[in-house]
Amino acid sequence: MDFTEFQNSAGKKIFARFREFQDDDAGAIVNLIREEYGEKYHTPSYYDEKVLIQLHREKKVIFFVAELRGGEIIGCLHLRRYLPRETTCSMGTGVIAKSHRNYHLFGPLINYVMEQIKKIPDAPSIAATLVMYHVITQKLIDGLGLTLCGFIPQMVLADSFQHSYDAEENLKYTFIFTVYNIRAKDVGKIFLPVEHKDIAKKIYDSLKVSCNIISEETALRGESKILVEDSPTQQNCTISIDEAGEDLREKISAIENARQLPFQTFNVFLNISDEKSIAAYKILRELGYCFAGFKPLGGAREIMIMHNPKNVSINFDELKAIEKYVPLKNYFRKCYESR
Repeated sequence: MDFTEFQNSAGKKIFARFREFQDDDAGAIVNLIREEYGEKYHTPSYYDEKVLIQLHREKKVIFFVAELRGGEIIGCLHLRRYLPRETTCSMGTGVIAKSHRNYHLFGPLINYVMEQIKKIPDAPSIAATLVMYHVITQKLIDGLGLTLCGFIPQMVLADSFQHSYDAEENLKYTFIFTVYNIRAKDVGKIFLPVEHKDIAKKIYDSLKVSCNIISEETALRGESKILVEDSPTQQNCTISIDEAGEDLREKISAIENARQLPFQTFNVFLNISDEKSIAAYKILRELGYCFAGFKPLGGAREIMIMHNPKNVSINFDELKAIEKYVPLKNYFRKCYESR
């Protein structure tokens, strides 16, 4: 990519380009992360230059950078894939140096990375997870055509997550989950309780993808297949239910009982491509979980997000959202308050 002119509000011009990470960029990326997040970034391994280089060589995480004509790195954004479980490409770790934040670089950087992802033949979609303590990125992401699909609640302890924006009053940060459909056309059957059928249709229609929503319940049978991802430092546990079985209630209860930290919260990623997901949803509701949205077009499974706050409440008035996102935020709030 050639160098392009960018101008700030005072009329000062710079020339920058976007390109893929090179090994020599690792130190600059660490510095960008440290400038924004101090020593409290939620992916501590990103402070290690050798880790960044290795992740890039293995194509697990691919950083892209904004580079000034003189060679200075003033921004970064990565794409990450969680193969083989998910084929989507997730964007994250987007940082622009504080000295260059008024040059309107971040939107073009996101767009550049999206264009690189679209060239990956087996990537059905692009996902982006956004903070709710400001709306700057929300506006950019919406303008680039990503669709709000849900929320990933209470993932990070607020006092462990330094940043340069005004803090909200929630104990833990909730994130927005958005998706851009590259080439998915039909996700087939998804099994949903009737109360969430309309919101699901609205989201999948926005993604321009077909789905056959079935609301007839199928009884649980066999053993559950579950993946547990723990984050003790953030006092959060993510439970992926790939297949729900007769032992689901006992397994979920055992997972929760083994995690009794003071601010412990739980998120479930429920496979709604599994015909038994409606029965599973009902059990999860009885255990204190509520609907929080969807993670669509990620691969072989369509996912419903559910949340159990335990003893950690969410102050929804503190969650910042652009006007377009407010209806789904209110829907989530209603589900949360009626759990």
